[in-house]
Amino acid sequence: KNTTAICLGMGLGVDFEDSEIDSILAFDCKKVIDAGMFYNSKLLDILNTDIVLTPHPKEFASLLKITNLAIVNHEIVSQNRFLYASLFANKFPNTVLVLKGANTLICQGSQIWINPFGSQALAKGGSGDILAGLIGALLSQKYTPIDAAITGSLALSLASMKYDKNNYSMTAMDLISLIKEL
Repeated sequence: KNTTAICLGMGLGVDFEDSEIDSILAFDCKKVIDAGMFYNSKLLDILNTDIVLTPHPKEFASLLKITNLAIVNHEIVSQNRFLYASLFANKFPNTVLVLKGANTLICQGSQIWINPFGSQALAKGGSGDILAGLIGALLSQKYTPIDAAITGSLALSLASMKYDKNNYSMTAMDLISLIKEL
């Protein structure tokens, strides 16, 4: 009952109890939605509220489909990121969209911010989970959803830039250690 923010979707997969998801989504607090939730129509119940969504292009393609905005694959999304992000943000202006990838897009309503500081080291499993956790932690500290998304995305990128070994060797734990040094 004292929770101020929830991160939902990481590791969720597609096999879960709808009643559990319903109770979590109904909880009155700020939310970060990631991963498995982008394949579930239950998400429609809370779109256009003060939530932060953190999909990668494949997850975003699924989100576009369940919102009836477009039926496209992740390659088309990647080639037309601004178009689809704007389409989504204009339909759901209260929701913050963090479209992960090279030059992560952060959108709310008619505004788009671009994070140009990413690195290919972030294209690994676990990086997006850390981003969702960072944003959730900032929301719990009373950041607005847009400020939490921008700050969390920048912190993740800046931490990844401090990694001084081969990009492919960075683990999620390395990234967490580097965030602690910011």
